[in-house]
Amino acid sequence: MNFLIIRKTFLVIAVVLFIGCGGGGDSETPLPQAKKISDVDVPKYEGSQSKPAYTEKQAAATPDETHPGVKEGVKINRGVVVPLEVKDQWKAVKIMVRNKIDESRNTMKTVSLGDSFELDGSAIKVTVGPFMPNFVMTQKSYSSKGNELTNPAVRLVVEENGKTLFEGWAFAKYPTMYAFEHDEFALQLMDYIPTDVS
Repeated sequence: MNFLIIRKTFLVIAVVLFIGCGGGGDSETPLPQAKKISDVDVPKYEGSQSKPAYTEKQAAATPDETHPGVKEGVKINRGVVVPLEVKDQWKAVKIMVRNKIDESRNTMKTVSLGDSFELDGSAIKVTVGPFMPNFVMTQKSYSSKGNELTNPAVRLVVEENGKTLFEGWAFAKYPTMYAFEHDEFALQLMDYIPTDVS
């Protein structure tokens, strides 16, 4: 009985090895090619709420200028480049400060680009700007692709007692994407004011 079990096991192993070594088919048959990221239908805006058609690992494996790879735990220092067609075209933004504990304390702040404001009842200071009407991110920089309001975003630096809590972007169309996380407060970009409006 044991001999039969050993013999069957040996035959199964032999078949698996034979097929795995290419003996079970034509070794000249080409493998299907993987699609390039450019051939995959991806969301139009970075941070779209829809499920991306590729993973961050795939993006990191084949980065391009519009969707640079994201390596976990590796911080990429990108500069902020305000294009000439955007520079001096926007003077302020409206930020909704949501109080997660007491919604009756929600406030709307109109803040000039480059200015700061404090969150009521806290030592938290928020510095606002620059504003990008059509935010894009490349391997080297954060910028805007023209002055059309396609993907509006504003840079926020949040500090508490001199310590930086958050340094990133608030997106009007995707308020939860890479958002400032805090137990009591949430910040949301609501509106943008051009320089030619008094």
